[in-house]
Amino acid sequence: MPPKRGQKSATTTTTKRRKAIQFTDVTQAAPLQLPPVEPPAQNEILNIDYDKLAATILKQSHAHNGLSLQPQEAPSVPAATSHSSETLPKSTADPQSSSVPGPSSQQPSAQQPSTQQLSAQQPSAQQPTSSVSSSTPVLGTLLDQVFAGSLPDSSSSQSSTDRSSKGPLNNLNPVCLKLLESSLSSSTSKAYRRSWNLLLTWNPHISLPMSVTDVCNFIGHLFLQNYSPSTIFSHISAISFMHKLCSIPDPTQAFVTKKILKGCQAVGSKRDTRLPITAPILQKLIVALEHTVSQYSLRLLLRALFLLAFHAFLRLGEITAKSMNAVNGVLQRSDITFKQENNLLEGVQIVMRDYKTNKHHVPIIISLQACPNSLYCPVQALYKYLALYKHSSGPLFQTMDGLPITYSVVTSHLKAAIQFIGLSPDQFKGHSFRIGAAKHAASLGFSDNVIQKLGRWNSDAFKHYIRIQSFHI
Repeated sequence: MPPKRGQKSATTTTTKRRKAIQFTDVTQAAPLQLPPVEPPAQNEILNIDYDKLAATILKQSHAHNGLSLQPQEAPSVPAATSHSSETLPKSTADPQSSSVPGPSSQQPSAQQPSTQQLSAQQPSAQQPTSSVSSSTPVLGTLLDQVFAGSLPDSSSSQSSTDRSSKGPLNNLNPVCLKLLESSLSSSTSKAYRRSWNLLLTWNPHISLPMSVTDVCNFIGHLFLQNYSPSTIFSHISAISFMHKLCSIPDPTQAFVTKKILKGCQAVGSKRDTRLPITAPILQKLIVALEHTVSQYSLRLLLRALFLLAFHAFLRLGEITAKSMNAVNGVLQRSDITFKQENNLLEGVQIVMRDYKTNKHHVPIIISLQACPNSLYCPVQALYKYLALYKHSSGPLFQTMDGLPITYSVVTSHLKAAIQFIGLSPDQFKGHSFRIGAAKHAASLGFSDNVIQKLGRWNSDAFKHYIRIQSFHI
């Protein structure tokens, strides 16, 4: 008999009761669900009955049909341990400790990857990469290897992994390393190393590859320090060289970097205030030495040095040492050979081995002819100086005690002589000899190409033998 209106069916009530019972069974089992496994860093050990937990997981799998864990995939449960969270405080528990094994470090969650899985998926921070190390000491070592001629030689005893992890240059064979060291002149290598020293002084934490921002800010720093645009270009070229050598992107070629360099050239260009030491000025300087230098031997040295620097287009750095470490880089006594015939001094031959633009390490020979009738003949002055000092080795210009004449000593005596003849020392420097020689050669009708060869301003125009007729002044 159907139920009356408003009366619920018994079958319906029974069905709902069954569903409620099923729901009640599930909810009663819910508190036994696997709690989220905290990371090992929290050092917590859980006291869990794993047999009961496994049975609950299987029961929920059949009830919901959504859990991926199958009975045969259930992890093995380790033997019960006597340690628990009650006997070991949470703050001192260490799941990774070998003396206190904890279930949380051995039982990975079914829904959360284990710590070992995460470490396998994520690269280790200490794994070697193909880029250059970011630590400054490693960068300094690499700079010393490149610019001090101590590139690492890859030996057969080293594994390929060890060689590749130490730097981009370790896999080159000895022949390539030697060719690489010969690609730069010694002066350029020293200049590039000084540029990097300046950069690391500005930012000790700099590393390769440099960012465009760091390069631009370094340019701004140099500009504020009143560096000339040409000097800034030289420092930036050292940065460019290292990036290209390591086969990494060169930040100096970025658009913004080039524009900032162009701005330095437009805003910071300064007119060269150095004036040339012309032939008349040189004559006055030689006479002034009689009054500004009391020691005869030193006066004879400075006379020969001034005349040779003018006639041979020499830089003071090529004949005077700026430090004791640069003694071997200046003109040596063994590089000077006099030519005589019938007891008459005809000329001198100078072998230039180390000079600024000698990128290919090819010596160049300069031959100066003597002017017997001139009071300012560089060959006669050099011969008299060497006849008095009598040294056969070491730097060409040195004191009676055998010490190399320094750059500072020569410039100080030059300044005194300049002041004595009434000129400004701020306008006449050591480089004024080369400037004056170029101007004097042009006044005698020498072409620009010949002047560049005589002064070694363009390495592509060098010739192995240069003959210079001494100027009649």
